[in-house]
Amino acid sequence: MSIAGAFLVAGIGLAQPAQADFEVAAPDGQRILLRDDGTWKYVEPRDKDGAEDKAKQEGEAVLTLLRRIERGTNCRFEVRLVNNLPYEIRSLVPYYSAYRANGVLYDTVSSGSSFAAMRPGDTLRRQFEFVGIPCREIVRVQVVGGDRCSMGDLDKFNATGGQCLARVRVVASDLVLFDK
Repeated sequence: MSIAGAFLVAGIGLAQPAQADFEVAAPDGQRILLRDDGTWKYVEPRDKDGAEDKAKQEGEAVLTLLRRIERGTNCRFEVRLVNNLPYEIRSLVPYYSAYRANGVLYDTVSSGSSFAAMRPGDTLRRQFEFVGIPCREIVRVQVVGGDRCSMGDLDKFNATGGQCLARVRVVASDLVLFDK
């Protein structure tokens, strides 16, 4: 028995440790797949329950970051929403989160007014501001929230779990990482 036990312990000690691929988050929030062979690649966000595919079939609203305005120790952004949906956006209030280079969330804000009464084909602009952080310190603006929307078959009483933002495509920007 002791000889078999010695072989077992020796076999375990000589076995190469098992490795597997795994995902990590970069400081800017982008997901990265690290492979056990030493290579890596960016990972596309996974869609939950096909909500994004359904939104594309029905059309989508398109949110674009237009400007970044330095205001001393504050940073203001301007966005544009285009309603390419086949129905009116009666109300949508997205929130915006600012992240520093180290990946730490600084603050989450909304614009002063909602995107409202937007018929198909309409365009509206809104501004929002992060107070106490200059633009140069913001590396990512993430679109979040918006679950109390009123558009199509969604309203503030039944829209949960990201269904509202699933109908909004966020366009990448050269100003800062802009995503949802």
